[in-house]
Amino acid sequence: MARYGNLQIFLFILPATVLVGIFVYAFSAWNVSISLTDWRGLVTSIRFVGLENYLKLINDPIAQKALINTFLLAVTFIPLTMLIGLITAILLCLELKGTSIFRTIFLLPLSFSFVISATMWTWMFSPEQGTINSLLRLLHLDFLCQPWITSTEQSLWCILLVYIWQFSGYVTIIYYSGIRSIPQEHIEAAEIDGASRFNIYRHIIVPQLKGETIGVLTILLFYALRVFDLVYLLTGGGPALSSEVLATYMYRMTFNQNLFAYGASIGTVIFIIALAIMIPFLLLSRRR
Repeated sequence: MARYGNLQIFLFILPATVLVGIFVYAFSAWNVSISLTDWRGLVTSIRFVGLENYLKLINDPIAQKALINTFLLAVTFIPLTMLIGLITAILLCLELKGTSIFRTIFLLPLSFSFVISATMWTWMFSPEQGTINSLLRLLHLDFLCQPWITSTEQSLWCILLVYIWQFSGYVTIIYYSGIRSIPQEHIEAAEIDGASRFNIYRHIIVPQLKGETIGVLTILLFYALRVFDLVYLLTGGGPALSSEVLATYMYRMTFNQNLFAYGASIGTVIFIIALAIMIPFLLLSRRR
């Protein structure tokens, strides 16, 4: 009977295991092998070139710019999104007046796909007919009108704003469920000891959200490092490559210029960076 149960478990997990093995591990290995060649898509002759693509990538000024933009987005997007999500989750737990309406509005971005979000924000950021500048003109605040995504100085920050708007609702849900799962006895004991609401959240509730924080940080980090959808749809990496990130540069090299091997090397670098950041962090968190 036990063998039959184990066989059922094995058969249930077999399809997922096979799919992960093929589409994650096998294709990752294939990507690395391709990055060591000079493959140019439809060209049938493929020559092994070793680390030539990686050496070229190190000296590529556009790749350096894309790497800086990627890290700049990551180090601003992750902490701001987590902070906003945590504060919003705390406000929702306080059950203030109008909380139900606010919860619906704030979690609305979760229902939008990246394509819909990018289309909506592109229209809002339009310098001439966009909602933001039109509203400012209506309020006679013309001096506050900005070029937004058409500016080389503001395009990256506009993308950052959209990403925070898109993901803060998700972080709120994670933290909200984490706060709700904390045993009520802990909070009641603190209240009996005379702790203020602020101290309860600071010393009791927030420290118990380590698991949620690690999960949120992991997911946001991977999204930040492979950021593509909104960047490509909002600016395409422009203007003048001011918002170019590694993922959009990889796409352009691979599918616009047919440099498949060079694009594969960029993808491998993104993967290595993600592992280099996440593995030490997860090991340290596990030890703690």
